[in-house]
Amino acid sequence: MDRFLSQTAEYALRAMAWMALTEPETPVLARDLSEGSGVPPHYLAKILRRLVLAGLLASQKGRGGGFTLARAPADILFRDVLAAVDAYPTGDRCAFGWGACDAARPCPLHASRSALATAFREWSASTTLASVQQGAENPSVRLSAALRASALRTRARARTRAIERPATKRRRSP
Repeated sequence: MDRFLSQTAEYALRAMAWMALTEPETPVLARDLSEGSGVPPHYLAKILRRLVLAGLLASQKGRGGGFTLARAPADILFRDVLAAVDAYPTGDRCAFGWGACDAARPCPLHASRSALATAFREWSASTTLASVQQGAENPSVRLSAALRASALRTRARARTRAIERPATKRRRSP
C-alpha cells in the first residue's frame, strides 16, 4: 500500500486541482471532471456533493449547468478540501492503537507521528489551489490530454451557449 492520503482525500484534491485549472466561472460537467481528474463518476458524485455542502464548489443544474469554484483558488486551502471529505486529521489519535496519547503518556510512535501530523497540518493550512495553478504554468508539469481536451470542450460549450441565447424573449401566442 503506497498511499499517504485516503483514496477519498486524494480524489477530492484531484477534483479541486482540476477545477482550479479550468476556465474560471465556466461550469464544468461532472463527466468532464471525472474524465479529467481520473476519478470514477459515481465516487466523484459523492465527493462533489460534500464539496458543495462545504461551500467550496457551486453547482447549477440544467442546461448550461455544472460545477464552479465557489471562491477564488487563493482562498481555498487544502485543509478545507480535506475537512470537507472528513480526511483532515484531528486530535491526537494514537498510531499504536492505544486510544489518545500525548506527551505526558506517549506511545512508542507518539513523537514520530506527532511530528508528521504537525507538518501535515502546516502544509494543508498554508497550501491553496492557487499553488496548483502556479505549478501548472511550469512547462515541466504534465497535464493530461484529457484535461486539455475537456478544457477545450468546456470553452466550446460556453461559446455555443453565448451564440444560442436568443436576443429577445419569445412572445406567448394568445
